[in-house]
Amino acid sequence: MNTPPWHSWLGPRRARRLSERFGTPLYVYSAPVLRNRCRALLRAFPGVGLRYAMKANSNPSLLRMVRSMGLGVDTVSPWEVQLALECGFRKADLIYSGNNPSDDDLRAVHRAGVLINLDSLSSLHRYGRMFRGSRVSLRVNLEVGGGHHPHVITSGPDSKFGLAPEDLPEAKSIAARHGMRIVGLHQHIGSGIFDPQLFLDALDPLLAFSEALPDLEVLDAGGGFGVPYRPEESPLDLAGLGSRVTTRFRAMQKGRKKPLQFLLEPGRYVVAEAGALLTQVTTLKRTRDRVFIGVDSGMHHLIRPALYQSYHPVSMVPERDGAALRSFIVGPICESGDVLAEERMIPMPEEGDLAIVGNAGAYGFAMASHYNLRARPAEVLIDNGKVTVIRARENYRDVIRRRDLRAKR
Repeated sequence: MNTPPWHSWLGPRRARRLSERFGTPLYVYSAPVLRNRCRALLRAFPGVGLRYAMKANSNPSLLRMVRSMGLGVDTVSPWEVQLALECGFRKADLIYSGNNPSDDDLRAVHRAGVLINLDSLSSLHRYGRMFRGSRVSLRVNLEVGGGHHPHVITSGPDSKFGLAPEDLPEAKSIAARHGMRIVGLHQHIGSGIFDPQLFLDALDPLLAFSEALPDLEVLDAGGGFGVPYRPEESPLDLAGLGSRVTTRFRAMQKGRKKPLQFLLEPGRYVVAEAGALLTQVTTLKRTRDRVFIGVDSGMHHLIRPALYQSYHPVSMVPERDGAALRSFIVGPICESGDVLAEERMIPMPEEGDLAIVGNAGAYGFAMASHYNLRARPAEVLIDNGKVTVIRARENYRDVIRRRDLRAKR
């Protein structure tokens, strides 16, 4: 059996100590792993502006660490913009790539002074009407898409994102009517992508499309770098991809009069392997052909398995002897889809054992909810052997404080 990658920083002993000290469920993050992923990106893409997609994980402590490593931020909501600025990012290091923004969204982003990506003619017209003479970026859909699940493919004929190439003449006309300058061009093809050729297939038409925009200052090729979750998956050849991408971009630059800033938006790659969800076995149930391992966490804390049928590696603490049984790790939520891991061959654990759900740093806590009126987990950070609480565990009042329980009279 292969040793799970998080065992180097969250082995059985530490997991047990953390559960005793902080309780479960508990999100645990490794500062060294996060820094190493940032360094790998900086090495692979020299001279490229890296904008961490903070929707993957927006814990302020992690954001400040990302900032200290020299990355900027990709934001998708006004509050993400606000939090990034409060964490010390400069507005020049932010980009906004929201979808179907309201007028209030547009006002908030403009007020913050952040370059905005607009992906519909409607949004472009409304923005120009409100803020004549502004600088804007266009998000385009050049119909090259990919990802680990249909819900995360953000380009192609079925995607809600981006302007079609045939929309460009009208977009330029709208910009001209409102005195706006189109200074940015952006695309994002999907998430969880391992095939370097797919990035290159998407980059080539973007580079070609950019020739139609003479005022262009920023070219943003999006993110979506894959992280291995399953044992049979191999890591993305990041260095090889970086070499091929930067070579093509530099070749394109030689033919332009005005230099371009090239941006990428890694999110999952930065934080996925730096996080794990620690949960405790509460209930064991054996049926005719399977074992249900009930734990004190579930889809309200890590929705990816339910939403995307995503696979997360799991380790049991301790690893029990005995025959491996067909097991399903399930949570306390009143939904049949509340499954963290299915069809795993695991020796029968005991109540009180722990389960470590790996690669949970991306789109874990960020998508957690209060469904069934349950609290979200605490979050702790391990750095140089020191463990720090970076988000306290919620209590009943935290969860219901915005709910008016008084009967209307």
